[in-house]
Amino acid sequence: MKKVSAILLLLLSLTMIPPSSAGSPLSTPYYVYYGNLLNRTASLLSGVLEGNASVGDALELLSVANSTYFTLLSYNASNDVLTLARSFVELEKGVLLIVNGSTSLNSSLSSGNYEVARQHIASVVDGISLVRNSLQIISEFSFGVNGSEASLNTTALDELVVEISREFRSKENAVNEAAGLRFSIFVSKARPFVGENVTIFGYAPNMSRVVLHIGNYSVLLPVAEGKFSYVYSFPSTGVYEVYAVGTNATGEHRSNTVEVLRVPVFITFGTCANLSGVCGYVSDALGNPLKNAPLVVRWGSTARGVFTDRDGQFFVPLKTTGPVWVDVLYFGDEVHSPASAFTEFVPQRVPLIIKLSVSKVSPFSGEATVEGRLLPSPGGLIALDVYVDGSFYSRLFVSKGEFTLTIPTGSRPHEVYVVFRGNQRYLPARSNTLVITPPLIPMARVALFVSLLVIAFLAYRMFGRESSGSPERVEKTDSGSLEWGLKERAFSSVREVYVLVYRALLRLRGLPRSTTPRELLGEFRRFPFGKDLLTLTTLHELEVYRGIKAKASTVRGAVRTASRVLLSAIIGDEL
Repeated sequence: MKKVSAILLLLLSLTMIPPSSAGSPLSTPYYVYYGNLLNRTASLLSGVLEGNASVGDALELLSVANSTYFTLLSYNASNDVLTLARSFVELEKGVLLIVNGSTSLNSSLSSGNYEVARQHIASVVDGISLVRNSLQIISEFSFGVNGSEASLNTTALDELVVEISREFRSKENAVNEAAGLRFSIFVSKARPFVGENVTIFGYAPNMSRVVLHIGNYSVLLPVAEGKFSYVYSFPSTGVYEVYAVGTNATGEHRSNTVEVLRVPVFITFGTCANLSGVCGYVSDALGNPLKNAPLVVRWGSTARGVFTDRDGQFFVPLKTTGPVWVDVLYFGDEVHSPASAFTEFVPQRVPLIIKLSVSKVSPFSGEATVEGRLLPSPGGLIALDVYVDGSFYSRLFVSKGEFTLTIPTGSRPHEVYVVFRGNQRYLPARSNTLVITPPLIPMARVALFVSLLVIAFLAYRMFGRESSGSPERVEKTDSGSLEWGLKERAFSSVREVYVLVYRALLRLRGLPRSTTPRELLGEFRRFPFGKDLLTLTTLHELEVYRGIKAKASTVRGAVRTASRVLLSAIIGDEL
């Protein structure tokens, strides 16, 4: 299991490497990964000579080679990378034939079934041929390792194949001697699949040639050293009569019948790299891709039909808000068996934006009120971790697009940010970092208020003088005095009162002169004097935009409202 984990880990690293361009050396991770696979293959073939090779281990290596090829194919690897991956698939197919034939041969010999033993020997011979051809291709690849070119060392495997071939030739001779030489034929695989190459071979002592009959097909074969062979691929399922006819006095000899099965199909699929759906690969037991194969993909209550492309690949986009199990079904045909596979699909997670802003800092309570906004609104309960000066402060549970939190200010500035750890729907996120500065001490605050009050009075003197020719003046009130720098008898309209407040708020907030009354209202909507500012803005709009002349009592009320706005704006609602 540790070896398997190492292989899969290296496989993952391969998918993250850009494909090599054709003709250039492959990168180091390919060299390391396939070198490891060659070592495991050599260890398995050594077990064949020692008599302890495992068919399960051979199947595992073939599965790893197939998965490697599919992964590289899914990530659009270059042609030379795919050629190398296919060569390893063929290599492990040959190893499986050798291991399976060698383990089955021992059982046949112990039971005295020499005809079946010959079939297993033929399987080993086919496997040796596949391994030799694959190693020849693999040894021709070059890799860039530590600044220089290198190739995979296949010497150990070549030597093992030579030893296995020598050993099985001796076993073949022993089987022939034990069974007695007579005119007979065998098939390397008793129950082959449609399209699978099988070797039909036989023994024809004292014969120069034989005619091989396979159903309605016949072929004349030469005989060398009393043996003949022929490679054939059955075109369809069924039961075939296979026999040979010699040219000497022995006469006609018929063999056992051969049952040809449908080819098993394998579906390999999973979540695509872009997380937008599932993609997969369909192949038969011989490693050939199934072209234009009809598939049914089901998830939840939805089913969709799709066809594989010329490379046996398919893609189905999925739109779902949460994880869902996906089934892929292939119903088979006359040549291929039905197959199915399933996996869990986790949809692409949505990015979450967290914005923080300070709405109020109180000098008396020593706290700052921070407002937060989530885009998009989560629509479900999520947990937010609040950090102050880099340390965890508290956890909030939010289900809507806005939230509020209170942070003690103390006597020094603080940095505040919020972290979301992520869930099945949203990606992890972090807010902007707020720097909260402690407010001025109360005496300094009062001094600032007095200064701004003087500025407000001077502004009144400058902009609040009586306009010549005014049709109506507001009567002097009983107080006859200033109310926060606003002299009631000096204003003949609500507009004059609003202009003074408007300019004072612009200076207080540092806003541009292009700010509209409604934009100014939006800027201060959450402040304690927001309602008074709304009242004053509405009166101003009625007078300016609708032409409704305000009465003297309305103007006096506007002056009082303006006084409250300026007072609250300058020193806050705490005084």
